[in-house]
Amino acid sequence: MQTLDLLSQVLFVALMAMLLYVLYKRFVRMLTRDRLHGVYAQITSCALAENGRLLVAVESAEESACTLKWNGGEETFDCPKGRKEYVFELGKGDAFELEFNFPNQVIRRRVR
Repeated sequence: MQTLDLLSQVLFVALMAMLLYVLYKRFVRMLTRDRLHGVYAQITSCALAENGRLLVAVESAEESACTLKWNGGEETFDCPKGRKEYVFELGKGDAFELEFNFPNQVIRRRVR
């Protein structure tokens, strides 16, 4: 009789260990479910200079193309790997709404 009690206790502990393992795996999957992994470009500086010129610095981990749109026009440029600075002629105006369209993201900025 004592052997059956010992066997039932061992089976109970094994069952609880399996249940905890399954719950742990589900918990880890739930925590990492909505995380996005990708390579994104960064606009490290964006400033409006005199005479309607826009000074932009872009830092990217991989090569990509980008389209800059503003309320007076549009221009497409290539972003190499690493940091690169650009100068754009926006025209006359006090404030501009900028939209940088990369293949996997859109960055919006307002400059004055």
